Amino acid sequence: MGVAQPVGTVTLVFTDIEGSTRLLEDLGADAYRDALEEHRRVVREACDRYQGYEVNYEGDAFFYAFASADGAVAAVSEAMAGLEDGPIRIRVGIHTGQPGLDPPKYVGLDVHRAARIMGSAHGGQVVLSREAAEHLTGEAAVLVDLGDHRFKDLAAPERVYQLGKGDHPPLQSLYRVTLPVPATPFLGREEELAAVVGLLTDPGTRLLTLTGPGGTGKTRLALQAAAEAGDQFVDGITWVALAPLRDPALLLPTAAQILDVAERPGEQLADTLAQMLLGKKALLLLDNVEHLLPRAADDLAALTAACPTLKVLVTSRERLHISAETSWPVPPLSETDGEQLFIERARGVGVNLESDEIVCELCRRLDELPLAIELAAARTPLFSPTQVLERLSQRLDLLKGGRDADPRQQTLRATVDWSYQLLTEEEQRVYRGLSVFAGGCTLDSAESVCSTDSDTIQSLIDKSLLRRSDDVPEPRYWMLAVVHEFATEKLADDERDGVHRAHTAFFLELAEGSQAGLRGEEGKAWLARLDAEHDNLRAALAWAEQTRDGDSLLRIAVALRDFWGTHNYLRDALRWLGEAQRGDLGASAALRSTALVTAAYMSWRLGELDRAEQLGEAALALAERAGDGSGKSRALLPLGFVAQARGDLELAARRYDESLTLSRNAGDAVAELTAVNAYGNIEIELGNYERARELFAAARIVAERESSAQNLWVAVLNIGMAEVLAGRRDEGRRTLAEALRGFVEIGQRHGAAFALMIYGVAAAADGDAGRAATLLGATDVLLADIGIELERAERKLYDGAAESARATLGVEEWRRAHDEGAALPFEDAVALALAHS
Repeated sequence: MGVAQPVGTVTLVFTDIEGSTRLLEDLGADAYRDALEEHRRVVREACDRYQGYEVNYEGDAFFYAFASADGAVAAVSEAMAGLEDGPIRIRVGIHTGQPGLDPPKYVGLDVHRAARIMGSAHGGQVVLSREAAEHLTGEAAVLVDLGDHRFKDLAAPERVYQLGKGDHPPLQSLYRVTLPVPATPFLGREEELAAVVGLLTDPGTRLLTLTGPGGTGKTRLALQAAAEAGDQFVDGITWVALAPLRDPALLLPTAAQILDVAERPGEQLADTLAQMLLGKKALLLLDNVEHLLPRAADDLAALTAACPTLKVLVTSRERLHISAETSWPVPPLSETDGEQLFIERARGVGVNLESDEIVCELCRRLDELPLAIELAAARTPLFSPTQVLERLSQRLDLLKGGRDADPRQQTLRATVDWSYQLLTEEEQRVYRGLSVFAGGCTLDSAESVCSTDSDTIQSLIDKSLLRRSDDVPEPRYWMLAVVHEFATEKLADDERDGVHRAHTAFFLELAEGSQAGLRGEEGKAWLARLDAEHDNLRAALAWAEQTRDGDSLLRIAVALRDFWGTHNYLRDALRWLGEAQRGDLGASAALRSTALVTAAYMSWRLGELDRAEQLGEAALALAERAGDGSGKSRALLPLGFVAQARGDLELAARRYDESLTLSRNAGDAVAELTAVNAYGNIEIELGNYERARELFAAARIVAERESSAQNLWVAVLNIGMAEVLAGRRDEGRRTLAEALRGFVEIGQRHGAAFALMIYGVAAAADGDAGRAATLLGATDVLLADIGIELERAERKLYDGAAESARATLGVEEWRRAHDEGAALPFEDAVALALAHS
C-alpha cells in the first residue's frame, strides 16, 4: 500500500541532477540511461524506507514530501551515500512548511521555496531552510550555517544550512542585489516573465524599457525578471527608485550614490559611472523614469554610450527614444491570471473565494489591471464580489471619459477614486496628507506630520492604498506611484501649506537631531536613518526654497553637512548651501555665514579652489559685519585649506593660527578641532613631526571631551601618521590600527583610505616594498571609489612611498603587487593592514 499524502506541517524535498546534458554527452545514451535508472532506484528506495511520498518525477528531478524533517534528512543522506560511487551527482533542497493541498500535489509558496533552495545548491550538496533545520529533533545530522541568502522569488534574506561538512562553491543565490522585497508573491504571467528575461539576457539588449500606464505591473514584472536573471549579473543588480525625485538632474547622482560612486573634479558623472562599471556584468534597474524625461533619456544615452557592457532595465509610462533602447509594452493580465490575483488578494484580507462568472466579469471590467484588481479585492471584507462589481461599474461608467486618455489609465484612476470615496473622512484626510512624503515614511513621521495614529495607517494598508516594507532600518510606509499621484491631486490648497510645513518641521528636527548622533557611537545607525529619509529631506528643502523659508532651508542643509560629507554627496550639498548667497531668503547673517563655510568646504573637497575661496570670503565678510567671532574662525578654515592646496603654507598657517585663537575665545570646539588638525598638517609638510604630534594630541583631547567620534578618529589617525614619519613606526602602526578600526565602525571610508595609505608609507620605510605596493594599490581604488583626491602634502607622502617601493621591486613586480592590492575587497584591505599592527 502506498504512502498517504502528508498534511499539515510537511517537509518538502526537491532533487535534481547536476549537468545532466553534459553527462549524457560524456557517457553516451545507453550508459546514461543505465545510470539514470540506477539513480531512480537509489532515490526511491531511500525515500520509501523513510515513508516519503513521491509527489512528482519529471525528467531527472524528484519531488518528495515527508511527515517529518528527520525522515527527510535520513532519506536524503542514504540516497546521497548510495549515489556516491556512481557518475550522477544530485543537488537537494529541503524546506519545512504548511503547503496547500491540491491532491495528489501541493501548491503555495512553500513549494516554490523548496525548489528555489534546491536550485541554489551544487551537485553533491544538500541545503536546508531555517524552518527545516529547526524541525530536526535528532542529533545525527551535521549542519553547516551558510548564512543569509536571497533567492529568485525575491523574499527577504533567509538563513540556510548545508547538510554535512563537504566543500562546495558559494550558493547560486542572488548576489549583490539591492532589489526591494515585495509585500506579496509574484503570481501568473509566466509567458511575459519568460519574454522579459529572454530580452534581458540577450547580448544584443543594452537598455530594456518596460512601458505601459501606471498600475499595469511594470515594476513587479521588472523586479521578478531581474531576480530570475540574477545569475547572469555576477557583479550585482542595483535598484534605483526614481518616483520620489522631482529634479531630473538627480537621476545619475542618485544612481551614483546607491552604487557608492562619487563625482570627480572635472569629469562628467556619466563617464565616472561608466569607468566604474566598464567590463562588469551588472544590471541597473531604474523604476518610474517618465517624470524625469527628456533629461533622463539624455543622461542614459550618455551612460550607455560610455559603458557598452552595462545592462539597464527601465520602467516608464513612455519610451525613452534613444538608440540603445529596446521597448517592451507590458500587457494587461490574462483572464486566468487576473482571476487568480483577485482571489489571492481577497484571501490575504481573510475572504475565501472561488473563481466564477462574477469574478471573471469584475476583472474584465477592470481591464485586467493588477493594481485595480488589488484595490477591488481589498474591499471584499465589506462587499461581496457581486456588490463590488455593481458599485465599481457605476463609478467606472461615471468617471471614465476623455477620448485622448489611455483607456486603461481611465479605468485605474476611476478605481482609485472609487477606493478613495469609500474611505472615512479621517482616512481621506490622512491619505491626502501622506502625499507630501517622498520615498515613504515611518510610523512616527506619519503620525507627526498627518496628526494620525497607527489604526488609521493600518486601515489604509488593509485597503491597499498604503504599503508597508520591512527591509530598511525600521518599517516604512509608501504608496504606488499612481496612488501617490491621486493623493497629491486630492490635497486641497487650504491644507497643502499646513501639511508641508509640518513635514518640513519634522525633517528639520530630524536633521538637527542627527548632528550629535553622527559624531557619536551611534553614527552608523544615524547614517542609515538619514539614508532612508534622503528623499524626504530633499522634499523639505525644496518646499522651503519654494516658499522662501530661508531659515528652515539653511538649517537643514547645514545640519546635513556630516551626512553629505561622509557619503560624498557634495553636489547635492552645494545645490542647497549655495542658496545662502541670496539675500532675500530671510535667514540670519550667522546662519548664512555657516552655510557658506560649509559650501566652501564642499567646493574645496571637489578641487574647485576658486569657488571655495569666493564662498569662504563671502562667509568671512558676513561674520565680520555681524561681529561673530565663531563665524570668523570657521570662515578662515576653508580659506586656509585653499592656501595650503595652492602651496602657500605661510598664508595657510596665518589663517589657521587666527582661526585657532578666535575659536578658543568663542568656545567653539568644532572650529578648534579643525584648526588644530589643519595646523598640524602644516607642520607635517614642513617636517616638524614632533610639533605636529603635539597639535594632534591636543585635538584628540578636544574630540574626546566633545564625544565626537569622527573627529576623534581623524586626530588619532594624524597622531599615528606623525609617529610613523618621526621614525616610531611600531608605535605609529598601533595608533593607526585604533583609527582604522574606528573609521570602519562609523562607516567612514574616507578616513580608512588615508589610514591604509599611511600603513603603506610605514611599510615602505620598513623596506617591505611588496606590502607597501599592495596597500597603496588598495588605497588608490578606495580613493577612486569615493571620489577623493590626495591633497598636496598627502600626495608627497604617497609618491615618496611608491617611488621607494618601485625602486626596490622593479616596475613589473611593483605593478603586480599594486594590482593585487587594487583587487582586494575593502574588508580584506583593512585586514591586511591590521595584520601588521
